[in-house]
Amino acid sequence: MIEVNSIQFAYRGSKSPALDCVSFQAQVGSVFTLLGPNGAGKTTLVRILAGLILPSSGNARVCGHDVVAGATAARASIGLALGEERSFYYRLSGAQNLEFFGGLSGLRRKVLHHRVLEVMRLLGLEGDMKLPYMKYSTGMRKRLGIARALLANPPVYLLDEPNSGVDPASASQIRSVIRNLRAQGCTILMTTHYMEEAERLSDTIGFLKSGRLAKIGDLSSFKRLITRRALVVDFADDGQTEESALQTVKGRLAEQFRAVMLRSSGKKLEISFNGQTDVNRMLHVLSQAEIPIKGIALMEPSLEDVFLRLAEDPNV
Repeated sequence: MIEVNSIQFAYRGSKSPALDCVSFQAQVGSVFTLLGPNGAGKTTLVRILAGLILPSSGNARVCGHDVVAGATAARASIGLALGEERSFYYRLSGAQNLEFFGGLSGLRRKVLHHRVLEVMRLLGLEGDMKLPYMKYSTGMRKRLGIARALLANPPVYLLDEPNSGVDPASASQIRSVIRNLRAQGCTILMTTHYMEEAERLSDTIGFLKSGRLAKIGDLSSFKRLITRRALVVDFADDGQTEESALQTVKGRLAEQFRAVMLRSSGKKLEISFNGQTDVNRMLHVLSQAEIPIKGIALMEPSLEDVFLRLAEDPNV
């Protein structure tokens, strides 16, 4: 478990964004995802939890260990993969790098060699084990950083932008690794700018803005912030669809549902409405139209819609 209580970070001269009384818990066997604009403080918080920088006030615990007073035990509980990784040795191969860092973490030689093979296979790097790190692509370096985080099988993972700069196949591989870690009962705190990734993986989401945790909750609670929905009606192209008939349908909808917004393009009609609108009655009106309907789709708000709403709202 990760517990963060009233963490503040505001050191003079530091290039890291400030944090303002951030508090939350990431439960065992869950993925907690931090979202927020650039400079919101996501990576700063990850670095505090990893013991790389000290908070100016407040406290945080990883698996019951205070990240300041019990820094050694806390670090031993964490697998860390930072977004900008600069600690690998360029002339060593990928496998040699992992063997070096695995030795520093206390893994015995007999276990270490097997574990290096295992984690590189998990991240699709088994064919590049002997390749010098300097020849690794950006995506390969990102995957090697995650492989290093996996070496010691810690109970907690801090993954800063795990899928930035990787191709779709590698991104899918990394998502699979994260799901497996959660299934094994590990706790994962992840930052990302990929909203689809956050939707797929997150149990809990926290939105950081200007150093404050503006909202915390599950995906459905975030989507409820957007009250408007949309129906997209695709009318059949049978050669008889006329603009006048479409205008009649739009007029009936506007008359009976004053809160709707209507937009048509060719044979499609998009109906935007708030959450209180009776969708069944709206469908009944559409069924009485003189135009044959090919299909109707209900469009729900995306996490990207919510992100933009929170990022742009000056009151958040």
